[in-house]
Amino acid sequence: MPHFKSIAHGLFFLLLATLIITTGCGSDREGDEIGALQQTEYPETYDVRKNEFYQIPGARGPEDKSVLAERVPTRWQKYSGGADSRLCVLLTDTASSWLGVAHGLKSFGIPFSITTDYRVALQHKVVMAYPVISGAALAPDALQALAAYPRSGGTLIGIQVLGALNEVFGFKEPVPSRQHFEVNIVNDSSAITGEFTDPKELRISLGNKERFKETIGTYSYSGNQLPALAVYEDKSAAVSYKLYEGGAAYAFGFDIGYFILKGHNNRHEDFHHNVVNEFEPSIDVIMRMIRNIYLSGNPDAAWIPTVPYFKNLSVVITHNVNFGKALDESVEYARKEREAGMLSTYFIQTKYINDRSPFILSKDEDLTHLKQIHAVGHDLQSNSVIGSPLFDQFEQGTGDETYPDYKPYVMAWDKTYHGTIFGEMRVSRYLIDRIVPGNQTLAFRNSYLYTPFTYPQSLLATGYRFSSSVAANAHLTHLPFQLNYNREFDSELEAFEFPVTDDDELPPYNITRAQSAIRLAKKIARYGGCFIGQVHPNALGWKVQKAFYDDLKDEAWFGTLRDFGLWWTARNEVSIDITREGAQRVVTVNVPKRMEGLAIMLPIRSTPVAVTGGGKYSVDGKLIIFELAEGTIRITLNN
Repeated sequence: MPHFKSIAHGLFFLLLATLIITTGCGSDREGDEIGALQQTEYPETYDVRKNEFYQIPGARGPEDKSVLAERVPTRWQKYSGGADSRLCVLLTDTASSWLGVAHGLKSFGIPFSITTDYRVALQHKVVMAYPVISGAALAPDALQALAAYPRSGGTLIGIQVLGALNEVFGFKEPVPSRQHFEVNIVNDSSAITGEFTDPKELRISLGNKERFKETIGTYSYSGNQLPALAVYEDKSAAVSYKLYEGGAAYAFGFDIGYFILKGHNNRHEDFHHNVVNEFEPSIDVIMRMIRNIYLSGNPDAAWIPTVPYFKNLSVVITHNVNFGKALDESVEYARKEREAGMLSTYFIQTKYINDRSPFILSKDEDLTHLKQIHAVGHDLQSNSVIGSPLFDQFEQGTGDETYPDYKPYVMAWDKTYHGTIFGEMRVSRYLIDRIVPGNQTLAFRNSYLYTPFTYPQSLLATGYRFSSSVAANAHLTHLPFQLNYNREFDSELEAFEFPVTDDDELPPYNITRAQSAIRLAKKIARYGGCFIGQVHPNALGWKVQKAFYDDLKDEAWFGTLRDFGLWWTARNEVSIDITREGAQRVVTVNVPKRMEGLAIMLPIRSTPVAVTGGGKYSVDGKLIIFELAEGTIRITLNN
């Protein structure tokens, strides 16, 4: 019989509630969470019995070996070059978190280049000096040139302005602190902050004051000549600015690249307020401010919208098939979706072992169900093999785990035998693609909203390109983002996370769920974010999903995670440059990978008069949308 740890009755249930709330995307958890709190003793090892294992006819694989790639730091030179129409990042410390800035700019479609040469930077119309402006980081001639830049019509964004140029940015002194736990946006009528109206947009969390005595380092700016664009909780200036005739200077008092990487890598001190199902746009607010500064300071500013065909919102509806009944119900559910005009993504747990929870794949009929879901046009992706709560604590594995030899066993919430990271990822992918010919498994979702540090490189080593394993709220953004090696700061990978926005594992468990999801989606749609929904394929799930779809189908793009993932990665490589040829401006768009629905927002007060390359397109004012784009596109503007 299990024995209870000696804890107070109230504390026991408080811990239990916390576990349940903070571990979305799972199933059948509560009993095992109670077992974990009871500290049950388990056998040292456990081998799967014959009657606990389903032999899939003819399946043995995969044959290849998974190997983690070596860590290769990303060089800033990868992002150098381009026309002076781009925002230019003047890198004052190459060992900084500049990769966070690069990934933020790419997510929001802001053309940019990086240089360490101030003379190159100042040829651009908008310059961001990152991560610091000081006499220690920049030579006197560079400081002098930066000081003159806004006075001559340029727009200068200074990140952590520590000295030498205080007057240029309109303040007297920078004041360091580790006691600032929030940034409050000042909502005025300016082009920079006027669009922020939601309370969650107006407050950026820098830490949890209830749990921590200090947070990330910040600077406040004293003696401001103009009211600050953002202030800390003590009303000191977090973002200061000064206007010039034709130019401007903006000073941010915190490291935005470091903050972005904190969010993307989920290595922060409880910056978020809710795990899922809420609006948590902290990174997005910062990047929208940067984009607004870029657009207001550069008459040649163009950018790449974040949604296919310039819809307001990207929506991917997903279903976690992580217990047997879910698979049985998914066949009819998939048919109803298709008849209603919807395509969605089914994350399949290839559970061929009967452990603490029953088989998912236990008979030939189950394999047929997978084929039927795919046959009507839906997307099948991986939800692991065994669905263990301990996936993030598994050993990496050998990289040659295969079915049928890979036999993990979940005995309880806090005990899994023989599971490995490689095994969960490579075996599940192999089985889905073998069972369903023609399917291409490119995305992985862990059963719970957390991942191991080696997860990004493990994705690539096991044949994946996309992930949807974490909560948007915890990562402080409602847009996809590029992953980094070990979830760290200096080595980007060609893998992307599509964070979960709304998870129906949490209450309310009724039709009112639709209205809360719609309200959340409309907030995200204000700036072209993405909504990744997790819906159980059952009767209630269908009512909620149908109501959601009917309300948003006209303004949102709906598609599978595979389709959106391929679109997003293609967009990630698109570049835009604007040059002058005589009296005309020419926009050159380079599209390395074919993609549908590429939208380009052209400079203000401009209209295309000639377009070469890119195929069929439509024009609406300064917006141009290409039906199917690839290669080099030249757009000649009317002025």
